[in-house]
Amino acid sequence: MSIRSLVEAYNALDRLDLRVLRLLEAAHVRREYIPYGLVVRWAGRDEGAVGRSLSKLNRLGLIQRIKGPYEGFRLTFNAYDVLALHTLRKSGKLVSISPTPIGVGKESVVYSGEIPSGVKAAVKFHRTGTSSFIRARKARAFLARRRHLTKLYEARLSAHAEFAALSAVFDGGGLVPEPIAVNRHVVVMRYIEGVDARRIRPEDALPTARDVVETVEVALENGIIHGDLSPYNILVGDRAYVIDWPQWIPASSPNSVEALSRDIARLEEFFSGFNISIDKNRLINIIVNNKYKQIDFNNVYEKVLRSFIKT
Repeated sequence: MSIRSLVEAYNALDRLDLRVLRLLEAAHVRREYIPYGLVVRWAGRDEGAVGRSLSKLNRLGLIQRIKGPYEGFRLTFNAYDVLALHTLRKSGKLVSISPTPIGVGKESVVYSGEIPSGVKAAVKFHRTGTSSFIRARKARAFLARRRHLTKLYEARLSAHAEFAALSAVFDGGGLVPEPIAVNRHVVVMRYIEGVDARRIRPEDALPTARDVVETVEVALENGIIHGDLSPYNILVGDRAYVIDWPQWIPASSPNSVEALSRDIARLEEFFSGFNISIDKNRLINIIVNNKYKQIDFNNVYEKVLRSFIKT
C-alpha cells in the first residue's frame, strides 16, 4: 500500500477504529489472531459498533480476518504504518509526509516529511530486521513463543537500534542526520541535502574523507561500529554525513575488530581512487585499547519490548 493510500485510510478512521487497532496491537504480544469476542469486550463499546469498525478496518486493508474454530483478527503491516504515523502526528513530531518515496531499499523505505518547526525531515520505515541485536539471546528468547511477531519485532528493533546509534553519534559531534523521533518501526530524522559519495568531485574527496573518519572515530568512542560503511552510506552536501545505522555493532562485540576492518577496507578502496589513505591503526586502537563507552544493550531491548505493550 502506498503512503497516499495509507494517509487516505488513516483519514477515514475515527476514534473507535484507532482504539480497535491499538487493542489488537497490544493483544498480539500473546496471540496471533484475536478472537472477535475479546475485541468487543476490550473495546468497551456495543457489539454493533465494534463489528462495523472491524469490517471497515478489514475493508481498508488494515486488518485480516480468519474464520475457523473461531472468528479472529490480526493487524497487517499497513496498520502498523498507520499507528506509527498517528502517534508521530499526535506527539507533534511530524506534520506531513511525501506521497512518494525518496529512497527504497530491501530493508527500508524513506519518505520526505516536515516537522512542526517547518524543518524538512526524512521518514524511514523499517521493513525488516538488520540490527545485529536480532541474533542476541534476549531477542531470540522473546520471539521463541511469538513467531508471528518476528517480522515486526525485527523491524522495530532495527528502528530503535538505528535511533540509538544516531543519537549517540550526533550528541558526540559526529556528522549523521539529526535524530528527531522513533515510533514502532519508523525513524524521523533531519533531511540531508546531498549526493552519495560516488558522485563527489575530486576536489571534495579529501574533506569528505576527513568528515567520514571523524564520524567513525566519534562512533567508536561511543562504542559503535557502523557495520556496513561504504560510499553508498555517505551523503555529501555542506559536509559528509554517514547514514544508515540499523546494523551497527557494539565495539565490545567479539568480532568488533573484524567488522571495523571491513568498514575501513571499503573506505580505503574508495578513497584510494583519489590517492587518499585512511589511518586504519588509529581507528582500530580505539577498540583494542578499550577507549570507548560501554553500550547499555538492555536499554535498547527494553524500549522495543515495552513498545509492544505501551505504544
